[in-house]
This record gives sequence, structure tokens and C-alpha cells, in this order.
Amino acid sequence: MRILLICMVFACANAAAQPAAPATFQAQSTRGLPALLARAVPRDPQVIAAQAALATTVARYRQARSRLFPTAGLQATRGRSNDLDGALDVERRMHQVEASVRWNVYNGGADRAELDAAERERAGAAFDVERARAESAEKLAEAYFDMQRLERSLLQSQERLRDVTQLVRQVTRQTELGKSSEVDRELAQSSQLDAELVQDGLLTDRLAAQIKLEALAFEPVAQFADFAFAPLPAQALANADTQQAQLRAVRERAAAAQLRVRSVAATLAPKIDLNVSHLLNNKTTPPPSTIQQRGWSVGVSWEFPLGGGSLAQRDESISRAQAAEADVARAEQGTRADLASTLPRIANAQRTLALLEEQERKMAFVVRGGAIQYEAGRRNLQQIIQTRDTYFTIQQRRIDQQHRLTLAQMRHYALAGQLLAAFGLAQEAK
Repeated sequence: MRILLICMVFACANAAAQPAAPATFQAQSTRGLPALLARAVPRDPQVIAAQAALATTVARYRQARSRLFPTAGLQATRGRSNDLDGALDVERRMHQVEASVRWNVYNGGADRAELDAAERERAGAAFDVERARAESAEKLAEAYFDMQRLERSLLQSQERLRDVTQLVRQVTRQTELGKSSEVDRELAQSSQLDAELVQDGLLTDRLAAQIKLEALAFEPVAQFADFAFAPLPAQALANADTQQAQLRAVRERAAAAQLRVRSVAATLAPKIDLNVSHLLNNKTTPPPSTIQQRGWSVGVSWEFPLGGGSLAQRDESISRAQAAEADVARAEQGTRADLASTLPRIANAQRTLALLEEQERKMAFVVRGGAIQYEAGRRNLQQIIQTRDTYFTIQQRRIDQQHRLTLAQMRHYALAGQLLAAFGLAQEAK
């Protein structure tokens, strides 16, 4: 009987544990920075605005393309008139339905130039969407890394506060036994107050960072996973000019502005229109002597604005193209300068981080040895407190340096146009 009860308990436990497995997998699959970015970036207002701007350029492109096609029309006329038909005064009732087609077959290439320019602007808007997604990801990732930095600092601060609290208790007991003076106890308590102040400051900073992170992520973020950037290959750095979304968008707009610059002959060229009409229904009573059933015509119009409006528009397009080219040069100069200056900062951060890690290991040995020497009476309390404070300062410097290195590497990826690929979001870029 006891064996049967044991078997039933194990069976119930297995049955209760089986539904929990998918929830565990789901929780693990949604952890980490890339998963958080995949959920938050599409909801960023900056990305939504860029996508709306892209839809606007697509609509403008369709409008420009429609100018190359004829325009069909349907006109219905109904009315009454008093006409003089020969010597007779006739009251005529009109009811006509006419279909027409109008096609501008030539206007100096203005429609084709506008279509090509609209296509380049559409491409530029698509790159703007990619740029907005990269900026949103970088902004959220920076808040994520800052939260990780504060979490690591808090762990070290808690450990320091715990050690100082134990030291205060030890010194208090020694003071009560007459082995230490009141000065030592006050010194230990002052060190404890300093540790509490640092702890409170870090807790406040973490709360502010958490509020900022959750506002950017549109959801609570309670778990953090480490994310490391691998060194960029040389080919990615060489192709930075062709991969950076901001540069590509600026170049597309400059190309669109250049396409809108037309020659003087094209600006002053005539317009040729083809018109075709067909009378579908005619119930005019009494009918007139002649009625046009169908017909076509070709019209040529040549307009010369006496105030120089056409040439002024051409001058405006030239100035816009020159300004767009200057924007391209400025963007390229800034990106190349930032990309070149990032490499020395990354190298310096890596060297400094290695030195701080070595210094932290050595100082940890000094702290452990100092505690033993203090117990043996070979070190005083002030030396112990200074040693531990120095060790905590080195730990904070190492954490801050790791944070600066991560931000520099992320900026390096962003300038090279590889940030979305690093976060696994490149497949969504268009």
C-alpha cells in the first residue's frame, strides 16, 4: 500500500510539472538585449514616424509615375439654351455624355525627371527607416548597459557595506573589552556611514535608470544578460561608407535634387498634348444640324514667363542640388572622423581595463592579507579602512571602464552601419 501511494505521488508531481516547461522556455527566449530590442524598436515613435515618411514618399512616387500615363475623363452635360438656327429661334434641351482621353506626350522631360527623383527619395526614406531603427536600438541598448553597470556597482557596494558592518561590530567588541579606543570605534562607524551613503546613491541611480529603461522599452525589464561586441572585421570598416544608413539617405536625396536640375532648353521646351474624345450619348432636342461624334487633336503650347519664373525655378533647383551635395560632404566628413577617432578610444579602454583588472586582483590579495595582519596586531584600523576603500574604488573604476568600452564598441558598430546586424535585427531593415 505504501508503495502504491509513493507511485501516485510521483505521478501527480510529473503531471503538475509538465505544463510548466513551455513557460520556462518562453521566459528564457524573451531574455537578453536582442530580444528586448526586437520587441521595443518597432514601437519607438521615431521608427513609426520614419515608416510614415517612407509611406509618404511611396505615395509621391506613384503620383509622379501616374503623370506618364494618359488621363481619362467622362463628362455629362444637361441644360437648356435658346439658339438661333438659321432664321428660327429654337429652344434646345441638351443631354450629352462624352468620354475623353488626354495625354501629355512631351513636356521637356519634366515628368521623367520628377519620377526618377521621386524614386531616389523613396530609397532615401527607406534608409531613414533603417537609421531610425539603429538609433532607437542604440538608445535603448545604452540604457540597458547603464542598468547593468549600476547592478554590478551595487553588488560591490553591498559587499563593501557588509564587510564594513562586520568591522564595526568587531571594533565595538574590542572597545568594550578595552582593546581598542573610542577613536577607532568612531572611525569604523564613519566608514560605515560612508558605505551607506554610497549605497543609497547607487540605489537612487539604479531607480532612475530603471525608470528610463522601462520607458524606452515599453515594458518592465527585470532580468539582464551580458552582451559582448566582437571586433569588427576590416572589410566592414572598409565598407562603412556604403553601409551607414544616414550617409546612404543623404546621398539618395542629393541624387534626387540633382535629377531635378534641367537644362535651359528643357525648361523652355514646349508642351505637346494629345486629346481624343468620343460622344457616348446625345439626346439633344431638337438636334443641331451638326454633331461631333468623335475626334482627336494635338495641341502645342509654348509659354514664356515674362517675369523669368521658369529660369528662376531652374536656379532654385541648382541651389538645392548644391546644398544637398554639401550635406553629403559634411555627413561623410563627420562619419569618417568619428569612425577614425573611435578606434583609439577602444584600444585605450581595453588597455585601461586590463590594467584595472590586474590592479583589482593585486588589491584583493592586499585586502585579505591586511585583514590577517590586523588580527595579528601588525596593522591599525585606519590602514585597513583605507585599503578597503581603495579596493572598492578600483572595483568601481573597472566597472565604469567596462561600461565605457561597451559604449565605444557600440558606437563603432553604429558608425560602420553594422549595429542592427550585431543585435540580430538586420533582416527587418528594408
